[in-house]
Amino acid sequence: MRTALFSERTIVIFKKLFATEAQRHRDNHYKKSGIIIGLTNQVLAKLPKISVISSVSLCLCGITAVASVSHAETPPPHYALGLGLEIASGSFGTSSTSTYATAPLILDWFPTERLDVEVTVPFLYQRTSNTGHAVLGTTAESTAKSVARGNMFGSGSGSGSSSMMGSGSGSGGGGSMFSGDYGLGDITVTSGFTVLRDSETSPHVRPTVYLKFPTASESDGFGTGAYDVGAGLAVSKWIGNWQTFAEGRYIVQGIIDDSNGGRNFVTADAGLAYGWNEQVVTSAYARFGSALFDGLSAPLEARAKVMWRFSERAYTELYAFKGFSDGSPDYGGGVSVFREF
Repeated sequence: MRTALFSERTIVIFKKLFATEAQRHRDNHYKKSGIIIGLTNQVLAKLPKISVISSVSLCLCGITAVASVSHAETPPPHYALGLGLEIASGSFGTSSTSTYATAPLILDWFPTERLDVEVTVPFLYQRTSNTGHAVLGTTAESTAKSVARGNMFGSGSGSGSSSMMGSGSGSGGGGSMFSGDYGLGDITVTSGFTVLRDSETSPHVRPTVYLKFPTASESDGFGTGAYDVGAGLAVSKWIGNWQTFAEGRYIVQGIIDDSNGGRNFVTADAGLAYGWNEQVVTSAYARFGSALFDGLSAPLEARAKVMWRFSERAYTELYAFKGFSDGSPDYGGGVSVFREF
């Protein structure tokens, strides 16, 4: 989930379907190395009268071949840089329709084979039909819920009734564009640590932590002006070409007080994926959770995603979703492209 969860890689809310790619590289390397060494030993066994020098030469040839295989294998990436775009629209059970776009810049860092860190810098555009101006938003996931709250407060008068909504002044985070507003959203950092790898006897288990920085303008309606923290757990298991996965996260909002009705909330993804080959994986999953504020419905969405690795170090994600509650957008979709280093 690369929004409130997959970073919100909202992977997803699964985070990565290619989480075991590095392990597969190593397994292939060891397998090829074992074959080469085994063939070398067989040759030596069948040539008992061979000279010591020849034996050493054959061993060196085997070592050289192993080194060649090792050199040919691509090491696992240490970094990945991604750029995405998500567009969604919904009325959230009100008379106003909000349309918003999120363009996140995503940096993934893999300091070890088990540890990963993701930083997401979102740029936002929002427009509400009655006001023509932005309402409260942060990352792609919480933007939908915050837009819903903005509709509830602002749809009656057409100007908004709370300074937190940012829709009364008509000045967006970065200026007016297409009768809406745009600006920087809240920067988020998500980190995970793999405690169990996917194997014949165990699933892939990855606890996560989450931190949201209040970099978006509260007065202009693009953020809450408060830090959020959270913790979660992602579990997945490959069975042949099929993968089952689930990821959940509990978020503690820094904005909560008696005046705004904010709540700590849960967000989660659960679904099924299918690997067609080494390049293409498709998935279908549900996104659900609890309400972000008093008076909002809990979100419920059906989502479909395609992940295509079009080169050894680059891949793209394409997804679409449909909301089934007033806590979710009516519909939306997005695309992102990643380059590994």
